[in-house]
Amino acid sequence: MIIRGVRLRATTSEGDYGFSFNFARNLTIIRAKNSSGKSTLFNSLLYGLGMEELVGGRNEKVLVYAVKEHFQYEGRRILVTGSEVFLEIENRAGDVVTLRRSIRDSVKDPKLIEVFVGAHLTEGTELGEARPTYVHDGGGAQRPEGFHRFLESFLGLSLPRVPTTNGSETKLYLQTIFAAMAVEQKRGWTDYIASIPFYGIRDARTRVVEFLLGLGVFETNALRNRLNAESIEIDADWRKTVEELRREATAVGAVVEGVSGTPTALFDEAAATVRRLSGSSSVALPEHISQLRSEYAALQLQAQEYHKTSGAEAMQGLTVAMDELQQLSVLHERATARHVEQRVSLRDYEKLLAEANEDLERNKTAAKLRELGAKHEVATASGKCPTCNQPVEDTLLADAVTGPQMDLATNIAYLDSQRRMLLRQIAGLKSELQATEVRVSELAARIARKRDLLTAMRGDVTSGASESKAVVRRQIQIEVEVEALERLQAKTVELFGRLAQIAKRLSNNQAARRSVPKETYSAEDLERIKRFQLYFRSNAGSFGYESAPISDVEIGKDTLVPCLAQMELREIRTDIKSDSSASDFVRLIWSYLLALHQTSSSPSSPGNHPGLLMFDEPGQHSMAVDSQHALLKQLAGESTLQSIVAASFDEAEEVFRQATEGLKYTLIEWDGKLIRPL
Repeated sequence: MIIRGVRLRATTSEGDYGFSFNFARNLTIIRAKNSSGKSTLFNSLLYGLGMEELVGGRNEKVLVYAVKEHFQYEGRRILVTGSEVFLEIENRAGDVVTLRRSIRDSVKDPKLIEVFVGAHLTEGTELGEARPTYVHDGGGAQRPEGFHRFLESFLGLSLPRVPTTNGSETKLYLQTIFAAMAVEQKRGWTDYIASIPFYGIRDARTRVVEFLLGLGVFETNALRNRLNAESIEIDADWRKTVEELRREATAVGAVVEGVSGTPTALFDEAAATVRRLSGSSSVALPEHISQLRSEYAALQLQAQEYHKTSGAEAMQGLTVAMDELQQLSVLHERATARHVEQRVSLRDYEKLLAEANEDLERNKTAAKLRELGAKHEVATASGKCPTCNQPVEDTLLADAVTGPQMDLATNIAYLDSQRRMLLRQIAGLKSELQATEVRVSELAARIARKRDLLTAMRGDVTSGASESKAVVRRQIQIEVEVEALERLQAKTVELFGRLAQIAKRLSNNQAARRSVPKETYSAEDLERIKRFQLYFRSNAGSFGYESAPISDVEIGKDTLVPCLAQMELREIRTDIKSDSSASDFVRLIWSYLLALHQTSSSPSSPGNHPGLLMFDEPGQHSMAVDSQHALLKQLAGESTLQSIVAASFDEAEEVFRQATEGLKYTLIEWDGKLIRPL
């Protein structure tokens, strides 16, 4: 990406004011005195690109009052009635567009960025039809009408999706990438990539570096995340199907066997069955249906011979039915009591589990505090009194309890074992609860049918009818039950088939997981990180970094930032070995950001760096002029990099001369204030 030119126009009662500059394809130096407008120009470039969040806000609020309210010129206070910024940019393919964004306008909102094809600023191309886009609203990075989506496409980038802090995924927004390309003066020099806006991206800095270097971790993570999402979907589909299967079976007093409550790739459709409870045992569904049909046929014969039945025989049948109802009632009462007992036990076990978890966390916390205390040589952490150096017991009950006592490690192991035991018992109880629930439901249904039959038998005895209402009633019950069981049988075939398909999906998911690399970075990725480390070390040495031996500084594999003795190199760390002076830390930032581009521009393994670096006052903390010269020389020597550096050079001509001696660059400078008549 190349910024070819910028133009800010502020309309006033005295005509148009503002500024207009063109930039070189390599190094451009913006030189001016402090408070003369360098940062205004720098921030206007970011504003024109829709990247003003890097400065700390959105829309025109980040810009100074001089470009939107009023400014001083030759001792006069001039009011701004309207203002806008034009920006001309070019991509790697040579395509050029001009962007226009209003700052103060009674008609156009600052969220609107108009895109025109052609080089309006540098070649005077007439502005044609505008393509309207928007920023800082929903969909700005995804929808074709969003400016950042347009800019991503224009730059030939394909931004990946990355994990967020809440467990979901989001896009690696273009603003996060530009945070490694544009460093503003106020807070940009406080970290390696300091100005990343907050979008809830987990480890945003690391994700940005991985993308710029072109590491393959995103493809691996995308595959892993897709498999994880598919696994969650498989689990949900399996549980939903099993729940539907059990609900259908429970309604008719049946139980499901051969089906796990959790997804398994070993599911055998042929081994899975639904069995109908019958007394204290169970029978397969087809067998039970066959038994009911046989009973129905026997009842048909009984109905034909009923007129021959004597009163004594009818009374005997009534007595048998009453005994059966009494027996069923006793069984139902016992099953209900057992079910209630199991529910109470489950609540007790869950309470014990919660207490065990709480105790376990407390002991783990105590162990962690003791470990930290031991690292810092705290006497009490090693079991000694800091005053008298006498042993200190690990409990407040040392004098009250006799016999051996468990130390923290033993207690943690015991509690963890107890927790696992409780989890197994809870799982077993939940399984038993499902079985007893089916048993209670089945007995209740049998009692209801027996009572209906008993009522009909009493009617037969008292009426002396030649046809038995009880037989008819039982036949109707059998017909209804057989119909329900046949529906369940058909539904079972469908649901077992569905479970078989889910098991196959799980098997494929597990096979795909085995092919995913277990390590975060591939061998090719590690080679790129190694090359990045070499460039970083070379830059740091060239820029005069002296706070630690360059050969000892490494790029950490976890965070991809410079580390010394496995600790991140920061600005002021007086308590550890990696102490760096403020100016030396800025040298590290120079080295780091430049090395990102150098590694990405490697012809053998190109990355995704857009090829632009913008620095506002890189000479922080009284930076030595030799270091500034080394930085500018390195930037000027990068043929595939456009650099825009805004600096005051201590407002000294000699400092500027030394810092730029022998370099090829384009200079932008002005006397007085930046805003002047156009």
